[in-house]
Amino acid sequence: MLKKILIGSLLSTLFISANADNLKVAAGAGYKKVVMKVIKEYEKSGKKIDGFFGNMRQVSAQAKQTDIALIIGDKNFLLKKSGLNIKEYTPIGEGKVVIAYPKGAKEIKSSNDLLKDEIKKIAMPQPKKAIYGIAGKEFLINEKLYDKVKEKLYIVATVPQSLTYVIAGEVDASILNLTAALENKERIGGYFEVNPNSYSKIEIIAAKTNECNKECKEFLEFLKTPKSKEIFKSYGL
Repeated sequence: MLKKILIGSLLSTLFISANADNLKVAAGAGYKKVVMKVIKEYEKSGKKIDGFFGNMRQVSAQAKQTDIALIIGDKNFLLKKSGLNIKEYTPIGEGKVVIAYPKGAKEIKSSNDLLKDEIKKIAMPQPKKAIYGIAGKEFLINEKLYDKVKEKLYIVATVPQSLTYVIAGEVDASILNLTAALENKERIGGYFEVNPNSYSKIEIIAAKTNECNKECKEFLEFLKTPKSKEIFKSYGL
């Protein structure tokens, strides 16, 4: 069952339309649902957008080889680590770290609950590469929990994988972003939002690549509208 969920998660992450004429927008895999919701709202105007979703390294590599015009993701990565020539961007919101738990499990009410004996396995995105893995490790260190729970940590590649394990009940807790928890609130038992002062601020932006043309700029203006802001806010951004 878990294998099928993981394969489905991977396939849904690596998506790009073959239509060469459409505006192309990319985003981190953890923001697929909210970005697609905004895109669908924009497409009511009659214009079309193709989307690509993956981890930020995948997205950046794809942007170097194709005509992706806009990338939605972590500001720090896009400006300093992507290798892309990003000169302009539009703020979208702030990413937040949460601890999610599976259906049927006892509620996690605080970060110290991770120390309880019943919490035996905690999924966390890769702390050297994944944005929320880096933030998750920072949070655990700053809350003086890391050394106490490091043997419980189950390191996975991305937020969608960390989410998959908690949905399947294969772990007792997962470190995710708030957006993923809200998108899947019917599939998990619940979540606890950790202290935002315990990790570096995560700024989510829409960054223009060299391919950003007139149509791209029109979509950027749409991202600033109350409707777009309402959608992003409803997903924790």
